[in-house]
Amino acid sequence: MRHGFSLLGFGAALLAAACAVACGAAPQVDEVVLGATLPLTGKESRAGLYFRNGYTLAVDEANDAGGVLVKGLKRRLKVRLEIVDDQSDSTTAVQLAEQLITVKRVQALLGTYETKLTLAQSVVPEREQIPYVTGGGGASEIYKRGFTWVFGLLSSVEAMGATLMDWLAVEQDAGRLPRPLRVALAWENTAHGQDFRNGVAGRAHAVPERFVLALNESFDLNAKDFTPLMLKLQSAQADVFLSDSHYPDFVLQHRTYLQMKLSHAVVSYGPRGTEASARETLGAGVDYLVSGQWWTPELPYPESKAFLRRYTERFGDASSYYPGLAYETARTLLAAIEAAGSLDPIPIRNALVQMNREGAIIPGRRVYFPERTGHQIDNPSVLVQNMPDGTARIIYPPDAVTGEAVVPRPK
Repeated sequence: MRHGFSLLGFGAALLAAACAVACGAAPQVDEVVLGATLPLTGKESRAGLYFRNGYTLAVDEANDAGGVLVKGLKRRLKVRLEIVDDQSDSTTAVQLAEQLITVKRVQALLGTYETKLTLAQSVVPEREQIPYVTGGGGASEIYKRGFTWVFGLLSSVEAMGATLMDWLAVEQDAGRLPRPLRVALAWENTAHGQDFRNGVAGRAHAVPERFVLALNESFDLNAKDFTPLMLKLQSAQADVFLSDSHYPDFVLQHRTYLQMKLSHAVVSYGPRGTEASARETLGAGVDYLVSGQWWTPELPYPESKAFLRRYTERFGDASSYYPGLAYETARTLLAAIEAAGSLDPIPIRNALVQMNREGAIIPGRRVYFPERTGHQIDNPSVLVQNMPDGTARIIYPPDAVTGEAVVPRPK
């Protein structure tokens, strides 16, 4: 009798399943599945590991709170995060994003890190009409293509370059820098670097009574030798040196700068220089460097301080902007799913378009995606300066300052 009952039950289950398929009933959804490729190996592995940690922390916090509330399903769902290694390679990043969508059936994607990888990969979610939220691509070229499924939490690199120039004008007015100021500009020959060039050069050309471009020179990404560039910098007789570099190039470029005993009143490598690994590698050579940041541990916001405490307790070092951006990127996508009340891509995308979320840990404390920028956030960046004791202080904008800038940079 027990066997007969079991067979009847099994047959009933098969019949119910067949009826569900025939009647077009939706399958049971038990979890939210998010995907991401990250450069866990290769040139950008350092940033990729930070991003993995930030994504993981945000997802774990959501799960610890019971999961994401999906109102359309009338229940909370746990989140599963599928992360795969794109090896810092654009082709691999594209192929793996396609696999996450078609094989793993993710409902949305978190972005990879680095402009070149993001520029290539973001074509996939646009084609497949899957929401894609990235904190790893700041070049405006990513967002100027008329895409409707790609959303960026990094304000543009161009805005960062302009912010540096605005701060230099403040230092001029305080009498700490000459007027006109001779600016040496170096930029990597990528969309990222071209954005930085546009921000710096645009400000310089707008106020020629303040700024003169004594050098405007590009260099190749992942260059092997920066001696020729440093020789041109030496000949430019500039007052300040502004360079846009990804981390490996920054290390080699600044090491060459130090070896040649160059000196300028202000030195900045865009967003590089505050990392703990930079001080470990270059020692006192990173003292007084100025960098633009999309997040920094020095931000005084309560939400940011709380995140910093949780992150460092679990993962340790948080001395760059990467973990904060990754964490806020994942939180943004999860918030969009809750706002949508659905796991369908169109409602999630619509929630991202309409997002105006307060309480973020990034500068400006708000997440929104303006249509005029192609859904790239337009928050300010902050400028920080390294101190000899290993700390960093926020020196601009005025409403976030935690200490006075040291200008000119001591020799």
